[in-house]
Amino acid sequence: MAQDELSYWLVKRGKNVGLEAARKLAAQSRLGWYIAPRAGKQYSVGKITTGAVNERHFLTDDTGKLLTFDSVDEAKKFLKEELNISFVEVFDI
Repeated sequence: MAQDELSYWLVKRGKNVGLEAARKLAAQSRLGWYIAPRAGKQYSVGKITTGAVNERHFLTDDTGKLLTFDSVDEAKKFLKEELNISFVEVFDI
């Protein structure tokens, strides 16, 4: 899929992306994945789309609950093992 196609696909799905969709997305697009701090000293992971539509999307578990991790290293490990994503941007907000 071209980057704009991925952006539109994600926008239609909403802000949250489940694990199954994330696996398919990761196979198509290795760039734009990130780790961001959350309240309570936790971190979330997600995907930024660029192109005609710029948005941030968050990964959720199968029940729709936001995936959070206790450390950046834990989040990186998840992205590597579950989605085969090696390069990830870490936001420090």
